[in-house]
Amino acid sequence: VNRDSLQTESTHSHDTDQTRDTYHSHGASAVPLTIVSAYKHLRESGEGVNSHTELPSHRFQYSVWHDLRNACLTGTQLKAPRVREGPPEKDKAFYKMKDEENKIIHHSMKGSAKTNYQQKIENWENAKSASFCYQELSNKYQRSTFYNILGRLRVVEHLHLTHNELQDLSSYSFPRCEVLNLNNNFLYSFKNLPSIPKIRYLALEDNDIDSFNGLSKLRSSTIEELSLNGNPVTFQINYRPKVFQILTQLKVLDGIPKLQSDLEFQSEEGLNPESSQCVVM
Repeated sequence: VNRDSLQTESTHSHDTDQTRDTYHSHGASAVPLTIVSAYKHLRESGEGVNSHTELPSHRFQYSVWHDLRNACLTGTQLKAPRVREGPPEKDKAFYKMKDEENKIIHHSMKGSAKTNYQQKIENWENAKSASFCYQELSNKYQRSTFYNILGRLRVVEHLHLTHNELQDLSSYSFPRCEVLNLNNNFLYSFKNLPSIPKIRYLALEDNDIDSFNGLSKLRSSTIEELSLNGNPVTFQINYRPKVFQILTQLKVLDGIPKLQSDLEFQSEEGLNPESSQCVVM
């Protein structure tokens, strides 16, 4: 039995809200769905499902939207889903939970039928806007499920993947993606970026990129704006001229439009390399 728990939040992450307004016309819809988690006290007490005080929402403590018998939402309607592995208690109560009219809450599918139904209703293959931030990928199940979802985002146009400790996405392709937010990850090279030929706005702030190696892979793209603040590469001499030299189609770098001075290289001859380094005492 699939023990996943894909929960929803009412708002995007802080980084998602900061993505430039000109690239935020996708307007993902909010989800009118409340899911109450009550797993911890069951595990600690070792007591059964009916031992706790029965709040009106207790029947849904093991539910995610695609488990419900009368579910009509699809993954493309979720605003900020999170991948989470459900506890053992979920399997024990899944097919027994009933509503106030004594009707079964969840569908009765099992095995491959349940998995196929889940994938159908998730519908990630048709998602044009997706936000998978703060996914806590140290968990094996959450990590494998997250990367599986990324592989299914074939038509996504706006994608937010902040705060996921991502290091390498080079094996993934988002052929229609125009806005990609990868702020606050562990990417250490432009070579580790996914294939994004239609990209217009790329946010890579607060990663670990320390050289221009691999930046040329974006040369054939339609990129217009790039944000690299918080990466070691931004401290290099002639940082801005080098970026614009490699990406001639780029219009804005780190929130500043392309200037005439960005086409002029400072002579590096005779410069002490240490003179351009920032030392924090």
